[in-house]
Amino acid sequence: MRHFGRPEGLLGALAGRLMAWKNRGRSLSVLTRVDPRPGERILEVGFGPGVDIHRVSRIAAFVAGVDQSGVMVEQARRRNADAIRAGRVELHAGDAGSLAFPDGSFDKAFSINSAQFWPEPLAVTRELYRVLRPGGRLVLAVQPRSSGANARTSRETAVELAALLNASGFQDVTTELRPAGSVPIACAIATK
Repeated sequence: MRHFGRPEGLLGALAGRLMAWKNRGRSLSVLTRVDPRPGERILEVGFGPGVDIHRVSRIAAFVAGVDQSGVMVEQARRRNADAIRAGRVELHAGDAGSLAFPDGSFDKAFSINSAQFWPEPLAVTRELYRVLRPGGRLVLAVQPRSSGANARTSRETAVELAALLNASGFQDVTTELRPAGSVPIACAIATK
């Protein structure tokens, strides 16, 4: 799992390629909840190989991302090179607990299968709250992958994500499970 939480070296590069190929269905399901629109500014935390950055940048006006893995940043930069040159995408290597964006910079933010790796989840969600504009939407999604994970694990994960968002000041926090084989995707959705 370490190679998926913070991919490094050759194994990390291979993990990134595997994520780009294998996670399509999960990403498309979660992105329906993000609902990117023309003219919006959107942030992704933990963008991995940059596939969702690419998907969202074809719709939104601007997409930024932060990922703690230098290997993933490089893969994502290659995948999004044209959009970066056009100024529609901006990617950063770094800690999501300290985002390099001004207050109220984004209309929406999302994270797919990244929150379970955050060393200080409350710091990250507070930063996400800070960089969202008033009324902005946050979507956190995690598909549990622990041994023995099942629908109950996903429900518990969704409740934990919602508690995190409530503790960070978000409003209208809801949870849902998105179908994805035997282990649903846990989602927490909220507004600032």
